[in-house]
Order: sequence, then structure tokens, then C-alpha cells
Amino acid sequence: MTSCDIDNYYLALVLNSLIVKSQTIRESIGAIILHLSIEEIKKLQIPILSKPLQQKISSLTQESFKLRQEAKELIEQAKQKIEEMIEK
Repeated sequence: MTSCDIDNYYLALVLNSLIVKSQTIRESIGAIILHLSIEEIKKLQIPILSKPLQQKISSLTQESFKLRQEAKELIEQAKQKIEEMIEK
């Protein structure tokens, strides 16, 4: 598979996974801020799943983002209502 065959949301999820993060820590150059050279990035081992499985994971990831945003909005609405009730 080429990089074009990898779903963007799936790739973002994998790059933020513990497995890839541990690889970046192990290969990092900087002591405080992690830096990887292009060559080290190319060496990262990223699991490549079938396209349908990537798309399912991508869909679930997008749904998670959407639900998280909705939850933040509901919390903000609840805060506003509580503030309005306190002011009365």
C-alpha cells in the first residue's frame, strides 16, 4: 500500500497511539521537545489494515469527534442555564 491508500483519520489515530508514541520517544533527538528526522519518521512502523477496516475505524473516530463536540456544547448550555438560575 502507498501512503495514498491510508485513510487520514485512521492514520491520525495510529500516529497518536501508544505504540507509535513509544517509537517516537525511543527515536527522538531532543531531550525536552521530541524531534524526529525525516529518516526516523520513515522508519516508524505503522500497522496497515485493509481499506474497509480503516474506513470503519475512520468512521468511528469521526463519530467520536462529533459526539465529543456535542458534549462540550451541552455542558456549555448547562453552565449558562445554571448561571441564569443563580442570577434570578
